[in-house]
Amino acid sequence: MQTKDLGFLGLGAFSILLGSLLTSSFSFSEAGTIDALLTFFVAFLLVFIGGVLWIATTVNVIKEL
Repeated sequence: MQTKDLGFLGLGAFSILLGSLLTSSFSFSEAGTIDALLTFFVAFLLVFIGGVLWIATTVNVIKEL
């Protein structure tokens, strides 16, 4: 496993953590429809990017074997 792979793994974990924190601390009572949609869109993008980084790490590690 190279340093790049560890960086991708850490960045992906941090991205998923931020996405989950964003959705878990969101309150529906204070926000309007646009705020809710924007929050969930940003959270979805963060989790999606984290997943892509984890998949890229897995592919790179498998190629090394």
